[in-house]
Amino acid sequence: MKVVLLDSQVISGYDYSIEQKIFEDAGFEFVKETCKNEDEVIEKCLDADAILNICVKMTEKSINQLEKCQVLVRYGIGYDEFDVEAATKRGIKVCNVSKYCIPEVALHATTLILSASRQILHFTTAVRNGLWNKSLGNVMKRPSSQTIGLIGFGNISRTVASNLKGIGYNVVAYDPFLPDSVFKENNVVRVELDELYKISDIISTHVPQTDETYHILNKSSFEKMKDGVIIVNTARGGLICQEDLIDALDSGKVGAVGLDVLDVEPMTDVEHTLCKRDNVILTPHIAYNSAEASNELFEQVATTAVAVLNGEVPDNVVNKKALSEASLV
Repeated sequence: MKVVLLDSQVISGYDYSIEQKIFEDAGFEFVKETCKNEDEVIEKCLDADAILNICVKMTEKSINQLEKCQVLVRYGIGYDEFDVEAATKRGIKVCNVSKYCIPEVALHATTLILSASRQILHFTTAVRNGLWNKSLGNVMKRPSSQTIGLIGFGNISRTVASNLKGIGYNVVAYDPFLPDSVFKENNVVRVELDELYKISDIISTHVPQTDETYHILNKSSFEKMKDGVIIVNTARGGLICQEDLIDALDSGKVGAVGLDVLDVEPMTDVEHTLCKRDNVILTPHIAYNSAEASNELFEQVATTAVAVLNGEVPDNVVNKKALSEASLV
């Protein structure tokens, strides 16, 4: 069996020794490539039994060329790098690492929420510019008088809810795919999306990027929100229409933003309007980051690939239902 890592150059300074040992112990060949696009994937990976991917976009173009592939594994929770429908048609399992970096991303989202709410960047900038004036900025409110709306209520979102409820915030959540019991168990009020927009002082996104969720936050949704609402996104940049967000910031509809992800990454334009606002906090897609999380990720990517190649169907096969309906699993 041959396992190919598409883009080993992405994680600087890491030697993939954790994965190497797991594959060696399983008796599999492990090849580290440096693909930057689909053409290079087609050139180098046609004979792979398993493909590991950090950030190369794989569409029907490359997936249909795979001759032996049984599984595509993404380094992370999100899996929009893969055309899942194309993979399913070829009977290829698509896997993510679904329980990776939950405490890290939840902590980062909580930090952005608190930092934006307390206007930390705004006041830091003021002090650095010689302004010691507590009356600057927007009116601040205590947590118990504010409602936070969570879009999506998976593992990360539930941890965010626990963090915020402990501080004193009122928390509501929207997730059409979960039973009522999950909300009751976490003592969080379930609401529909439009209701969440209407009542939330702060909104945080925790859903994957799909055709249905792409630009879920847009002009129409911003218009339904409270004036001065705070928006936080630690999920995927494409969940927010960036142009509409900027317009909402300009009008004051959105009062502050905390973003760990953007529509286009990396953000290198220091003249970009988002980089020039003291009510916009930007971090470079690091919510996942910790030494412990990284080691767990490397191990789980490899063990997932081994499990599938050994004939197992692990819980993190994201297209399991579709494959089953097509009698391919």
